[in-house]
Amino acid sequence: MLVLGRLSLTLALVFSLASVLFLALGTRWDRKDLIRNGYYAVYAFFLTTVVSSAVLLQAFLKKDFSFGYVTENSDASLSTFYRIAGFWAGQQGSFLLWLLLIAVVTVVIALLDLGKVQRLVAGAVMVLCATGAVFSALMVFNAASSPFAKAVPGTQPFGLNPLLLHPAMVLHPPALFIGYVGLSVPFAFAVSALLLGDAGKTWVKLSQKWAVFGWLALSLGIGLGAWWAYVVLSFGGYWGWDPVENTSLVPWLAATALLHSFTLYRTRGIFKHWALGLAAATFFFTILATWTTRTGLIQSVHAFEKNQLLVVILTSFLVAIAAVTVGLMAWRWRRFASHDEVESLLSRDFMYYVTDLLLTLFAVAVAFGTVVVPLAMNRTVGPTTYNAIAQPLGVVTLALIAICPLLAWRKTEGATLLRLLVLPAVFAAASVPLWLALGFGSSLRGMVGLVVCGFAAGAVVQFVLRSARTAAGKDGSLWSGLGRAFSGSRSRTAAYFVHFGMVLVVAGLIGSNVYKVEQSAIVRVKPGTTASVSGYTLTYRGMHNGTGPQSSTRAIATFDVSRGGVPAGVLEPRTDVYPVAGAAVRAVILGGWKQDLFVVADAPFDKTSSTIALRMVVFPLIRFVWLGSILLCVGAAVSLWPKARRQEQEAREVVAAEGDADGGLGRASA
Repeated sequence: MLVLGRLSLTLALVFSLASVLFLALGTRWDRKDLIRNGYYAVYAFFLTTVVSSAVLLQAFLKKDFSFGYVTENSDASLSTFYRIAGFWAGQQGSFLLWLLLIAVVTVVIALLDLGKVQRLVAGAVMVLCATGAVFSALMVFNAASSPFAKAVPGTQPFGLNPLLLHPAMVLHPPALFIGYVGLSVPFAFAVSALLLGDAGKTWVKLSQKWAVFGWLALSLGIGLGAWWAYVVLSFGGYWGWDPVENTSLVPWLAATALLHSFTLYRTRGIFKHWALGLAAATFFFTILATWTTRTGLIQSVHAFEKNQLLVVILTSFLVAIAAVTVGLMAWRWRRFASHDEVESLLSRDFMYYVTDLLLTLFAVAVAFGTVVVPLAMNRTVGPTTYNAIAQPLGVVTLALIAICPLLAWRKTEGATLLRLLVLPAVFAAASVPLWLALGFGSSLRGMVGLVVCGFAAGAVVQFVLRSARTAAGKDGSLWSGLGRAFSGSRSRTAAYFVHFGMVLVVAGLIGSNVYKVEQSAIVRVKPGTTASVSGYTLTYRGMHNGTGPQSSTRAIATFDVSRGGVPAGVLEPRTDVYPVAGAAVRAVILGGWKQDLFVVADAPFDKTSSTIALRMVVFPLIRFVWLGSILLCVGAAVSLWPKARRQEQEAREVVAAEGDADGGLGRASA
């Protein structure tokens, strides 16, 4: 089976290169027969990739420890769920998963175009196949990156890394990779459009759904990773500004800006250069993420060991992406010039521009601090610096995103804008006593951010009510208008969810960072001993042993938790000891809608310990982060949901009505 896996990977490389050749010639000479041959090579590339993936998957399922990769990432005691997760737990398997996802996306696009054989689509498929060839080459020519190396005789199975034994971490890597691959499609179509000089909207229309899908998957992946870090890792938080974390955030920021640029490209025919540049930047940042994780040049707890060949291949790939994009955009710059301009500062056009600019600057700043500073200056940028950049930018960007849908295209009259901002202003004013009553008045910086969140929430409500009134018309009721507003335009409904989700996420980030309270204590292992933090009292009750996965043993300490003398629950922080991996402390959380109490031991303990070093952290509004992240994903999913003909007609009617209401200049929000 090892031989079959290696052979299928080699064939995948051959067929991906063959498809690039056929599609390049077919696109250049406008030869449909060559393009079809290229598509047939894509099908072969897909099938050989599926075979290699199936070989590795069956090795995990059948506990075939003749595979070195299986030995490193599984053992006989693991459940089927976690044995499957072993597929992408290490570097080699994650490369193969990435290649499989590229093959799936590429073959879907090729199949959809087989009847039409469009040059624009063929060019995009060619770019995707070239990407697949790079990942195939990584595994074919670098033995350390191949999942089909034979295990050293006598090697005992290591098992899955204990930190990965959580459902969130099982699902987190595939979600990230799906997001990265989805976001490669806009880049592929952008390159194809540049090669052909096709400055129309077709490439945006063909890639926009893929971009939304990639953004959705990446949002889900980042959210799952943050949740995993929060409930599994012992550092006391969900985001540590680690380099690997940062380089997953950077393409998300660029993709968010890209989606806004697509809206302007399709509706107004402007932001063409922005759309092209952001499509390339987003893809560049996805490869930068794997460069950061895989080369070992950047120090991170999540990164793999240094691999010189990967350094050469991935660095060359990044340089090629940048060079090709810059060269093509310089060549076609005039062809993709916008025929319209931003006419007023009080317009949706300008607000989109400022929002895109802020998101792009944020992405570049994080990437620069994560990669360039450590390499060029031999320094590390700490969380304090990132927070100093992220917090004000996040609050300002949230306000702009909330205001955007309330503005008209081209120009908004001042009186109209003031009328539309009354409700957001009321929400902002009303939020002040609410935040003070909840105990968030101790920080002016935090209070300003939370009040902006109140303003943004009011803007979302105004957005919904305005759409409902427009949908209802002069004679309809507000309730019927609300129904049409939510059921008519998928993109509009998605905007409701996404914008409100952003409000919750930003509020949660402010609350759980600015107002976080942390306290450490040494607790004697004696019933009745207490420790306190922010009104919570933990009373030690006793300790007992248990067992866990992968033949681990547990020492579990039990604490009764009260707040203000009222029982609040029971927490049991523990130490897990693994035969191979050693000891690891596990955090526990007592949660509520307003705040979470996070408790973890600072060092491993067992039944012989006389004391336990506890770290207790209170995270206000942390649940807002999780709820907001869910709404972001729900909104993206809604926008991808197929529309019925009736709904499309209603959406067009609402768009036309809004255009009349704005003097012919309003359009539906995307």
